[in-house]
Amino acid sequence: MNPKDIKDAAVRTAKIIAEAEPHWVGVSRAIDFLEDFDEYTILHSGPPIEYENMCELHKRGVKNALLMERLAKDESEAEKLIFSGKVKIKSSYDFNSAASGVGIISASVPLLVCEDKKTGKRAGIFPREGRFGGGFCEWGVYSEEIRENLFHIGYNILAPLAESLGAIGGFPLRDIIAEGLTMGDENHTSQNAVDALFIRSIIPHAVECENYKEILRYFAETPRFFHNFCQAASRAALLSADGIEGSPVMVAAGGNGVEFGIKVSGLAGEWFCAPAPMIRGRYMIEDASIENQLPWIGDSSVVECAGLGGILSAASPKVCSYRNESFLAGIATTEKMRKISAGENPWYEIPLLGYSHTPVGIDVRAVAKKAILPVINGGIIDKNGGWMGAGCAKVPMQCFEQANKAFCKKYGQ
Repeated sequence: MNPKDIKDAAVRTAKIIAEAEPHWVGVSRAIDFLEDFDEYTILHSGPPIEYENMCELHKRGVKNALLMERLAKDESEAEKLIFSGKVKIKSSYDFNSAASGVGIISASVPLLVCEDKKTGKRAGIFPREGRFGGGFCEWGVYSEEIRENLFHIGYNILAPLAESLGAIGGFPLRDIIAEGLTMGDENHTSQNAVDALFIRSIIPHAVECENYKEILRYFAETPRFFHNFCQAASRAALLSADGIEGSPVMVAAGGNGVEFGIKVSGLAGEWFCAPAPMIRGRYMIEDASIENQLPWIGDSSVVECAGLGGILSAASPKVCSYRNESFLAGIATTEKMRKISAGENPWYEIPLLGYSHTPVGIDVRAVAKKAILPVINGGIIDKNGGWMGAGCAKVPMQCFEQANKAFCKKYGQ
């Protein structure tokens, strides 16, 4: 394949991501939404990994998923079932999903379904769990109360609201994301503006539901709820951009606490992995230390793949402060990201850069050639579970070296 065709494929892929029209269209049980998924399938964040090689948080989450689904009575029985070979443990990114934190998805988990109206591609991601924070899906923690709360949020609070939106074809998300960028949200670590914008926009639809007070209370009392909607919107756009012949654009990135992996549009779902990086930033609880910190875990970097988050550091001085950086450093980061991106998003603008359009579509060839690594924002996680702070990491160069080598082998460049 000649260089011009590869460049054209990269530009076309970035344009597909930028032109996506994500809408929240429904809530569905995982088993009803995800293809080739059954009651014994359990998804986790990051690249595929064998159970025995998982970090403790993932092991806990997988075992608790079997309790959640009433397939085991206790942890001992759950572990026996896992080693029997009957349980299929897979990466969320190998389905039309993605998963922040530990990212546990089992059959009965409710998923927020977002559709790219431009292409019809749909992605499903679990909601924030209200008063339990990360709860079962994001932290892998289980109790009967957590189970009932997750189901109540998904099927009694969010599903009726989604149904009320059916008449207008779902709830559009792109304009909220765009406006949030002009108000200081980079849409990974910071969601204060988009949370408020979403609530304001959803009120006319919520009041059509019998339980509108409970619906509005959930949104008002759940910090960063929009993060999960944004991840679903990003994943739907990336599904639209995946599988483009000759495209070197990154369409997936995530970690499992052991390894970090990426996928490339033109390389048929292959994983390219390296040891998971550590997030550097600001600890925000007492007794937090690097000795207690887990390497990157979660697929929330799906938003960076879609041109948000750390790539847009210049959009959020507040998030730069979490990394102990000035907003001038954030501007420099975004300008560096522009050098490894295949295109721009005409819908998204950054005030501190003169309302210039945002970079989108990380080109793995450009990363390998220019040695500029994508910046990904995220939460700092304790090895034993729990949030310790926020900061950023860089996707490991080994991922791009492997991807670039495989790309050159396939396309002759």
